[in-house]
Amino acid sequence: MVSSAKWYTTMANVRFDTKQEEEIEYHTDYKNLNASLRTHAPDPSLGYGNNTTGSNLYAVLKKFLNNGKVSLCGALVFIAVKRYPDESDVSDIITQLRANHVFVYIVVDSIPSGGSNSATLYEMSFKTNGYCLFASYWNLVEGFQFMTFVLGKYQFVAQNFWVSGSGRIELPAFNTPTPVDWVEQLAITVQNHTLDNSFVSMNYTVESTDGSYIHQFPSNQSYPLFGTAESNFLYLNGSLSYKWTIDYHYNTDEPQIIECRMYSYYYHDFLPLPDFK
Repeated sequence: MVSSAKWYTTMANVRFDTKQEEEIEYHTDYKNLNASLRTHAPDPSLGYGNNTTGSNLYAVLKKFLNNGKVSLCGALVFIAVKRYPDESDVSDIITQLRANHVFVYIVVDSIPSGGSNSATLYEMSFKTNGYCLFASYWNLVEGFQFMTFVLGKYQFVAQNFWVSGSGRIELPAFNTPTPVDWVEQLAITVQNHTLDNSFVSMNYTVESTDGSYIHQFPSNQSYPLFGTAESNFLYLNGSLSYKWTIDYHYNTDEPQIIECRMYSYYYHDFLPLPDFK
């Protein structure tokens, strides 16, 4: 994560959910960011010391959005959450994030240390074309690592699908911004809450329309599902068109959300955001 931050002119970090609120630290050098992260590692002794207080994440985010020091346009925000917030309406924050094309990426521990509402965390990432994964233990660590690999890349696919039961999704044929063979990143999520027994399976295929390339999940060429998200690297070529087909199976008729994302090292303009009222 830190080494990829060198692609950015400004970086920032802060711990939240501490008894003594900490200030956001801004950096212009990724080495300074690394040093700050190392000296501000998570420390339970600084926390609230109970399992009832909600997270102060949104208060910290508001400070960032109103910092007056650095440009926000196109910023990527990565958040690791153990304590859930209590707020049920964060539309003001989401509106401000969207107005500045800020992408929010969140990993949420499925075993919270406090708080009551994880739904707004998912909503905030969803409405900004980021994504949110729920996991615990090692899956949380691995999922967060893959999530941060989007640093230094441009999003060129961002689509969302409401599904239930079993079925198939076929995304419209697309092209990568990459002019030659190059590594692109894919991410997909399968639920908008902690993974539960209603999820049975998901598999997908990314294939060139001329049949010369195929990537499948699950397979020995893919990484596994970490909690509710899976991410992989594909070798795509800008001269070809590709199709992404997803088969899903849930044992419920309750609506589920599948998020589909792709990223390239080559420039692509901001994509349309999901509807938000």
